[in-house]
Amino acid sequence: MAASVSELYDVIVVGGGPMGLSAAYQCAVKEGKKVMIIEQYKFGNTHGSSPGFSRQFRICYSERYLCQLAIESSKEWDKLMQELNDSSLLDRTGCLWFGDATVESSEGNIDKAAENLKALGVTDYDLLEGKEAIQSDERFSFISDAVNDIDNPKALYVGDGGTINVPAVIEGLHKMLKCSGKADLVENAPVKCIDYSLEDEVRVWIDQRPQCIRTKKVILTPGSYVNSVLSTLTPTFMEKINLTIYLWSSTYFNRSLSSPSASMKTWPIWYFFGQPKENDLNLYYGFPSEKKRPDYARVGSAFTSSERFDFKFDPPDITDRPLDQDALSFTSGFVKKSMPSLIPQLLAEEHSTCLAGFAESSDKDDDGVGFVVDFLPEARSNNRIVLFTGGWGMKFVPVIGKILADLVIKGETEYSQLIKPWNINRGVLVKAGGTTTIMAEQSVKRTRLQRAAMFQKWVGPP
Repeated sequence: MAASVSELYDVIVVGGGPMGLSAAYQCAVKEGKKVMIIEQYKFGNTHGSSPGFSRQFRICYSERYLCQLAIESSKEWDKLMQELNDSSLLDRTGCLWFGDATVESSEGNIDKAAENLKALGVTDYDLLEGKEAIQSDERFSFISDAVNDIDNPKALYVGDGGTINVPAVIEGLHKMLKCSGKADLVENAPVKCIDYSLEDEVRVWIDQRPQCIRTKKVILTPGSYVNSVLSTLTPTFMEKINLTIYLWSSTYFNRSLSSPSASMKTWPIWYFFGQPKENDLNLYYGFPSEKKRPDYARVGSAFTSSERFDFKFDPPDITDRPLDQDALSFTSGFVKKSMPSLIPQLLAEEHSTCLAGFAESSDKDDDGVGFVVDFLPEARSNNRIVLFTGGWGMKFVPVIGKILADLVIKGETEYSQLIKPWNINRGVLVKAGGTTTIMAEQSVKRTRLQRAAMFQKWVGPP
């Protein structure tokens, strides 16, 4: 149904990725609100943070509140699979963290995560100490060679972890919205202007339509494109999110002839904690084989190899996204050394890149781990515009969708204490075009080891 100038939506969602679709689903299907979802590309595109088949889900975190939020997200995944009648959305294969327990990485720290699980009453996990314990466990035989050079390795295995089927999530939410009778889905429609100057409504203009689209509330879920969307606000939003965007690369490796294909399907998702080196941060992650690719397993590096793949504020154009060949070579070396079930040969047709945008705070003690969930300060008086951006959010898609819907409809959420560290006024805003912005642009020029230290705050790989 085409929108007219006289029609008033309850909610407009800007950004039609998994997070935006989840928020729209909660508003339209669960709350019965009239919603429009606006996507600048096609729904299910590969230009943002969610291309490809799989993402990792886990409940183990070094931060207690994130561990709690992930446990809540696990419950919401179960609800969503039931509502969409699709049990493939989350395949719980288990989650393995292993390696050097003294390392603080993009995922966190093994010992801190185990402490949080225990404190929160989680019982479905094992903590193994020493090479013998790890290498004698058949569940980890496909990768246990990785601890050969570590003096006192540890392994944390958590049952509630696994692979998120990204295409199924997007397709399922899109279908439910389309069938709801409450949602209009508009793609290939960059937003030109969001005018929030009126007291009782917000007006949005997009490329496809000459007239404005009227709405009571707006949810912004533009991912790494957040500053581009903020620049369309009227009255002018004078700041930017201090976003650092990493262009991460991963690839698939074929199984060796000695490795039964069936065994690769039962692998847990995994993350290896190694001591960083100047030319290799030694942080890797991987997945079991996929249904459509039973003879391949995806492995990636949880870092970029140089500042060429790091961007400030805005992502590179979709036609100019270089492949991090050095990071891929490091990954191949890790596979050769640690994963005898795979052939360590890079296959050009299997490479992929993905945007990872993290909101950086000027507060050194910031515990926001790259996310922002909050009302825009200028529109706070009547809670008309709520924003989500930053980090690897796929793990939290159903619970963040619920949070965003609650905030925009009710003005509050039951998860307020868990998202408190993600507020927008904690130092992630910088003046557009000012001195702070110039300093932020310069801060991206750092050595690999310095980037390893920065990764300690963030939430891990795709």
